[in-house]
Amino acid sequence: MRKRSELFFSFILVPIDFLALLVAFVAAYGIRVKIEARPVVYPLGIEFFIKIFLLIIPVWILFFALSGLYNQSALRGKLQEWGKIFVAVSAGFMFMLVVDFVSRTPIFPSKAVPIYAYGLSLVAVILGRTMVRAVQRSLFRKGIGSYKVVIVGSGELAQQLAASLTNTNKTGYEIIGVLDDANGASTRMKPYRTDRSLQNLLNRLDGRHIDEIIQADSSLAQEAVLELMEYARTHHITYKFVPNQLGIFATHSELGTLAGMPIVSIKPTPLDGWGRIVKRFFDIAGALFGLIVFSPIFLIVAIAIKLTDPGRVFYRHKRLSRSGKAIYVLKFRSMKEAFSTGGAYSGKTDAEIFAELGRPDLIEEFEKEQKVKNDPRVSKVGGFLRRTSLDELPQLINILKGDLSLVGPRPIVEAELDHYGKGRSTLLALKPGLTGLWQVSGRNDISYEERVKMDLYYIENWSLWLDIRILVRTVAIVIKGRGAY
Repeated sequence: MRKRSELFFSFILVPIDFLALLVAFVAAYGIRVKIEARPVVYPLGIEFFIKIFLLIIPVWILFFALSGLYNQSALRGKLQEWGKIFVAVSAGFMFMLVVDFVSRTPIFPSKAVPIYAYGLSLVAVILGRTMVRAVQRSLFRKGIGSYKVVIVGSGELAQQLAASLTNTNKTGYEIIGVLDDANGASTRMKPYRTDRSLQNLLNRLDGRHIDEIIQADSSLAQEAVLELMEYARTHHITYKFVPNQLGIFATHSELGTLAGMPIVSIKPTPLDGWGRIVKRFFDIAGALFGLIVFSPIFLIVAIAIKLTDPGRVFYRHKRLSRSGKAIYVLKFRSMKEAFSTGGAYSGKTDAEIFAELGRPDLIEEFEKEQKVKNDPRVSKVGGFLRRTSLDELPQLINILKGDLSLVGPRPIVEAELDHYGKGRSTLLALKPGLTGLWQVSGRNDISYEERVKMDLYYIENWSLWLDIRILVRTVAIVIKGRGAY
């Protein structure tokens, strides 16, 4: 999974490229209009010129993204990156000429301006990115942002890979261990320490974080490899391998190159890299909009709760977020104060309260579904809040804080992890959501097992378009009041 530092540098390149292109255009205008003595064909003012290109440059940035210039790769050589820059700048240049051709009003004061801008854009973008790379490599030297890697194997491919990744300052990779049980592995992989089993490796690292596991040509048995892959999945570690004799592929695998050899990355979810950034911006915008629009409802509901059942307005429930992080999900309190669970209230469990109410039948229902229809603990106002889903509005605050997403799997308690079996690590790959696939596919009318399957399906098939569809369907279902209790 991509590191936050890598995402930061991917993100910071966007304004750097934008500024570089703008500077190049302004400089081209200045050279032709202000410095050269020759008159121009179209005496356009600098303000008009800048406004036009503030609209055009975002399209250039799109060409940059399509060329892969925002997919960070510490091993991308200068020539490879410069080649991509040349293609992206050339595509933007052609788009600019097309705009000039179809526009009724000329956008260049002279034909020389786009030619100057083209050359200056190449130079400015390369210089800007060179400075960013210099900062990134200086951080690598301090151990900031580098990938802690374990290489699996000791054959020629593994040796070649280790040799290519040796210089952390340039590659951004730091080899912290080698895993292989072949004879002579320790000698072949010097100066790196080689362990013969996963457990020995983990004991030696003593809790040191692993970012990536890269398998080359190891002699490990298939059972050991599967154990290694499961460990990577459970601990949210990127697992890569050089495809050779081992035919193991995942639903979300990505083929690329590393040190000149083909390599496959296995991801627990397509939500990685820019997907995380896009989803976070989407969450922030949606949460802010929701808090502004529903602020009067917040006040009305708070007053209604206080008047009908005095006590706390909000209910905080401990749930699990991404990577197993504990969060406290906010809701409007829908249960009577005396029957609310958790340490902030009676400290009793749901089963204990149902037992006190003389309802053992509800204990069995709750253990099976994690919910209860016709729950006697719910107040009259709380029943209305649940039917209309208004009790979940405070979770917009959780979304703004970064604990939840607008759309995602259900926020579950730790005890529910057992229901997900081997899919528990997949579940914890994403933040839980205010709404999700199961809510728009029957809500509480579907069984708990079906909800588990839908959560895992969403994680493995995430897309922004899927999020939008779920949100639209959520609004329609809430208006109809279908399937809630």
